[in-house]
Amino acid sequence: MDLSVTATLTALELKGLTKCFDRPAVDGLELTIRAGEFYALLGPNGAGKTTTLRIVAGLLRPDSGSVSVFGIDALKNPIEAKRLIAWVSDEPMIYEKLTPFEYLEFVAGLWSIDAATAEARARDLIEWLGLGPHAHERCQGFSRGMRQKVALAGAMVHEPRLLILDEPTAGVDVELRRGMWDFL
Repeated sequence: MDLSVTATLTALELKGLTKCFDRPAVDGLELTIRAGEFYALLGPNGAGKTTTLRIVAGLLRPDSGSVSVFGIDALKNPIEAKRLIAWVSDEPMIYEKLTPFEYLEFVAGLWSIDAATAEARARDLIEWLGLGPHAHERCQGFSRGMRQKVALAGAMVHEPRLLILDEPTAGVDVELRRGMWDFL
């Protein structure tokens, strides 16, 4: 695709996004992010950052407002929107009884990726994240940083167009942090 066209595509658009719990967590948020852009939500604890990201990822419904992912109404067509999104939470969510390689093949299967492609992507992601020596060990004994690496690989296996990272470097070593930023 022509890069000049890609730069004009809207990857994510939030209009009037609102979510209340006991009090407003997100209050009328307006945000537009173009394809290829990096955007960070910064603020103190309780400012609504994770709530916003969970809404975008389709894990939480807003009280009002709209979410558009590459032109798809994510509230009306959540499955179609989720096909374009990868979510990595601040707390790694993986199946700890599986090895990293098994986990990536499992996640690839959820996305209906054929076995040969899944295996190739799993090997590439495991290599990139430095998980090679641990590719066939159960994840249950992994440190938080290692589990975060596996979760990131799982999010990337279907080659998403929109990557949502909630505190992605929490618990990861400096070398991986630098590698993640270089990759992004």
